[in-house]
Amino acid sequence: MPDQTKDLDLDSALRIIKENKTRMVWLGREPLDYICELLQVDKGVFIYADPNEMLEMKRNVAMKFKKHVFVCYHGVTSDYVARLLKNKYGVDAYSLRGGVAGIVGEIF
Repeated sequence: MPDQTKDLDLDSALRIIKENKTRMVWLGREPLDYICELLQVDKGVFIYADPNEMLEMKRNVAMKFKKHVFVCYHGVTSDYVARLLKNKYGVDAYSLRGGVAGIVGEIF
């Protein structure tokens, strides 16, 4: 069975992080304040992670991202990171479907 990344809409993503006491993980370069304003979510919902560092992480670090929702601008990087965590480390992770642009449109 092919890997099925759990792509979520924003409401589902917020529900998942609340239920699991996790966070959304911003993988972009834009300031978190700006992203939170665009998505109309509290800044405490997010943490930042460098996508390049995510590619080189060790298993013990990967496990810290269990049940987190990854977010990037278009949803491509976040989907890739969520799949990597699942396939390489067996970590359930999610991706925000379409990224920020999928919710608010092209703004950059």
